[in-house]
Amino acid sequence: MSPPGAQTLSGEGKALARPVSDSRAHPTDKRKSAVTALASPEAPQERCVGRGWWLFWGCLIVLGLCLCSWQVMRGQARAQHLEDTASAPELVMPTAPPASASLIELQGEWLAEHSLLLDNRTLDKRHGVAVLTPFRSRDGRWWLVERGFVASPAPRADPEFITPEGSLVIRGRWQWLNGQGTSGGPLFGPNREGQRLQQVDLSAWKTLGAPAFAGIVHQTGGAGRFLPWWQPSNMTPERHYAYALQWLGLSLGAAVVMIVGARRQRQAALRQRQV
Repeated sequence: MSPPGAQTLSGEGKALARPVSDSRAHPTDKRKSAVTALASPEAPQERCVGRGWWLFWGCLIVLGLCLCSWQVMRGQARAQHLEDTASAPELVMPTAPPASASLIELQGEWLAEHSLLLDNRTLDKRHGVAVLTPFRSRDGRWWLVERGFVASPAPRADPEFITPEGSLVIRGRWQWLNGQGTSGGPLFGPNREGQRLQQVDLSAWKTLGAPAFAGIVHQTGGAGRFLPWWQPSNMTPERHYAYALQWLGLSLGAAVVMIVGARRQRQAALRQRQV
């Protein structure tokens, strides 16, 4: 049996030895704690924030590039239209497909009973319609002619107009329609309501058979003409190219913000982990 003093010293030695053994953490334990910290619920949230960041700015960049390309194509189309107009030939009863913006002279008669109205047209702050009447030339072919603007007497009320009879001569500028035989553009609901069309569509005259060509003559002279309404776009090719440059600048700016912002997010995440 050991003396009481020896037991006391032995107990104190054990008590002093415990803190020393606890303070010496093994390197493997440190790595486990680091892995546990990385596997915390905050890590998936950080990854989600990163994906959302890249997705948002990536979509904005793609949108800007698409709009840039669209404006470039419009500028090229406008330049081609101006070139065609400047060199447009004057054709009399053409049998071959006329060039865009050609001046066409036709001899024949109006098919007044097949007239329709192009809805929602405005001229000098007046609301009305554009009159669309087929014209049968002497060779038996028919052409769709936009005769001009007629004001509506009341909202949704069809205006009255007169169509000359007999053989006559008309002149106009030629415009091709798209591959579906329409003027294109957004269409909400049915295209035809009564005698009104929301957009030009050659299928509205399918009872007449196939037209001479898939286009429309905008009347500039001859009997049956109303107030001139149709005008090609007044925008120059340079303006379209300027808009394209703006959209390209937006895409480049979005790319810079995306990259710089991603770097800052990473740096902030690293600082939080170090703390």
